[in-house]
Amino acid sequence: MSFRGRRRERIAAMRERIDVETATTDESSGQPIRTWSTTLSGEPAQWTPTAGTESIRGRQVEAGIAAIFTVHHRDNVYTVEQRIAHNSQYYGIVYIKPVEGGRRYIELHCKAVP
Repeated sequence: MSFRGRRRERIAAMRERIDVETATTDESSGQPIRTWSTTLSGEPAQWTPTAGTESIRGRQVEAGIAAIFTVHHRDNVYTVEQRIAHNSQYYGIVYIKPVEGGRRYIELHCKAVP
């Protein structure tokens, strides 16, 4: 398949819409209070749910990657301090992986957040 064919295929798969949210912390009341504000709204993405796994590290139970979102590359927008809102579920970004060199697409590997 040619490059253009793969590109069209990937763009067609971006049927989901996500919101990217960034945390801000307010300490004016003496205690840190975290609030979330929307950085990007209605961003097209391909959503790939993954099998949920849990592992025990030390004395803590650690949940595995819950979903991978493939999105268009944007300079200096996505960080691991942000979260994704998709279908009334929140996902914390764990890892950002470039796809095919990272110039067009990136994968956001995420964990479900309660």
